[in-house]
Amino acid sequence: MNMLNCPRCGSPLIEDAGENLEQNEDCGVVMDVFPAYVCEAQCGYKRRIEEVPEVIAQQGEDRLLLLYSNQQARILDVRDLVLWPAMHVDSLLARGYWEDYKGDDNIEELLQNAKDSQSAYVETPNLFQFATSELSQDAFLCWLTAWSDQAYRSLNRPLHDAGVEFISEIFHVHDIPAPVTDSIEIIRQFKSLDILAIINDTYAILIEDKTYTKNHSNQLQRYRDAIQEAYPHLIQLPIYYKIADQSHYRSVVDAGYVPFKRPMMLTILKNGVDKGIDNTIFLDYYRHLQNLDDNVSSFRTKPLKEWDDHAWQGFYQEIQKEIDGDWGYVHNRSGGFWGFWWNSKLNKRCYMQLEQETLCVKVVAREDEKRSKLRTEVLSDILEESEKQGLHLKRPARLGNGKTMTIAQRTDYIQWNEDGTVNIRETIDLLKRY
Repeated sequence: MNMLNCPRCGSPLIEDAGENLEQNEDCGVVMDVFPAYVCEAQCGYKRRIEEVPEVIAQQGEDRLLLLYSNQQARILDVRDLVLWPAMHVDSLLARGYWEDYKGDDNIEELLQNAKDSQSAYVETPNLFQFATSELSQDAFLCWLTAWSDQAYRSLNRPLHDAGVEFISEIFHVHDIPAPVTDSIEIIRQFKSLDILAIINDTYAILIEDKTYTKNHSNQLQRYRDAIQEAYPHLIQLPIYYKIADQSHYRSVVDAGYVPFKRPMMLTILKNGVDKGIDNTIFLDYYRHLQNLDDNVSSFRTKPLKEWDDHAWQGFYQEIQKEIDGDWGYVHNRSGGFWGFWWNSKLNKRCYMQLEQETLCVKVVAREDEKRSKLRTEVLSDILEESEKQGLHLKRPARLGNGKTMTIAQRTDYIQWNEDGTVNIRETIDLLKRY
């Protein structure tokens, strides 16, 4: 709100005086009179008029140097509206090149909206940091779906529109025109299906909600069969809602479900924010998904030593766009790793596997095959071809003796830019050579 309007009633604020009465230790009364903004409508609001500093210098158009009393100064970041701690003015002037101030900013208004640097970059607690179960996400999806009902249009138009957009997108991915939602019945855990939404007594939206798990045990088809038995007249629109990522959705599509992935929901949520939604639950869920999305794409900007599980998933998804393979978590005695694997086009016995920083060539032994002989023959062929093609494969320090064995590897396949970030284009081009 504008600083010249009362935050309680919206009436103009006028310059006047305020006073505080305090009793001292001698039982006397001390009156503190100070300049203040008071509400013209006399609703009771008043605010002390703080010292307004003088702007004495600037760095470009984004940073201003403010001079207070006692030769104390503070830097105001105009772009992010952040106010940095006070220091002696000479100390700040000695840090960096400052120009004479030539602007006409309303400093009082800027300071009113600015945040102190200690709190400006602190991430506030998010409901979905703690409500991590699929049931919590189910509740949000039910809540958002319920807002699509026409009855709520006049109560909160932006939230209603976001609910309508969510429902409309489900119809869109099923190539069915979205109707106006005149009636909606939402049922949770119907025959173990996460969410069943019946629209206009005509359509059944089936939502199987997965956060970090996958479908299993033919559950998706069972849900469809249960809905068909209970509501044979309804047109089914099944979706598989997934905010995290998985390598493929083949079994999902085979069961007649359409994957509804994180980027699709982020678009809906961002549109809602752009239209002015200020509901805390809505904003928390948007920030929760955006933070997850940022983590998945962080492989583009972070050095390798800072890559976490999400960064490796994002890296493999980028490779998967051009190399026909799968990825996932591989458990082993050492604790496991995130891997990406794809088949050799020349040797059906072999396949390639990325074990995070290491590229491995694997060979699969047949039943009752002499594995030592297989290792020797295939290793010789692989290293010979690697030498011809300049692939820089080497014999691993230790050769295994299992059904699947690593027979060659390269530990520097990831290509880097000069600034220490991954060069994804050159990395993919290199992997294609294998």
